[in-house]
Amino acid sequence: MATETMSPEEQNKAPGYEELVQRFRAKVASIPEECHEAIMLWKMAKEVQFARIAAENNLRQVVETGKRVFWGDELPESIRNCMVKGDNKYYEMLRQQEDAFVRAAEKHFKETRWYNEVAIPAAEGFGLGPVLAGEFLWTIGCASRFPSFGRIVKYAGLDVTPEGQAPKRKKGAKVTWSPQLRTALFKLTEVWNRNPECIWRARWEGYKAFYRDKYPEKETYEEKKTRYNDGHIHNMARRKVQREFLRNLYTLWLEYEQEKDR
Repeated sequence: MATETMSPEEQNKAPGYEELVQRFRAKVASIPEECHEAIMLWKMAKEVQFARIAAENNLRQVVETGKRVFWGDELPESIRNCMVKGDNKYYEMLRQQEDAFVRAAEKHFKETRWYNEVAIPAAEGFGLGPVLAGEFLWTIGCASRFPSFGRIVKYAGLDVTPEGQAPKRKKGAKVTWSPQLRTALFKLTEVWNRNPECIWRARWEGYKAFYRDKYPEKETYEEKKTRYNDGHIHNMARRKVQREFLRNLYTLWLEYEQEKDR
């Protein structure tokens, strides 16, 4: 049923089980067949990860009220000690299950052409491990569904609004990009940012220098605030390297699909 012909009540209704199953099957079908086993293991690892983080948050709220766990957080010793004592065997079970699924997914990903001929070369050999590669595979699925690089840039939320700004969430409005893909790109660039010897980090620093020369701090907006402060420059350069990686990924992915279809 087309959205235009649906009532507001029907549009806001949560999808039923059958619809969710159909969506899941369609999603898996869009992924290269050689990656099916790896992506299913990756997906199971992600589901267990969500449960583990929920358990960590519950424990954190008991030990340190008000603090939450985010991706990449290093848990304090007080939380780690609490997790392995008393009634916290559930958490340890989740951690072991997640590790097992991650290791299995990594093994299968490393045996696929997609990972070795698309994912690794796109990142130029740095920072994109099998688990993070699964994020891109799951959110994109098939590169050829984007008729141009500009379309996948918009899907990743890396386009620019008519006002010259990055698209942002607005209250009451649906996002026009994939939050999952945008998050995956952020995670990847954070890996680069933490490694000073990474070639992508060097490019990032180069773009920051370029933008600072182009937009010196003495320029002001409405004579009240700096037009481009260091945070703006940092994020502008981040988006630039994200687009470079995405172009690599898109180009190599299309070549992989075209060769596979011959």
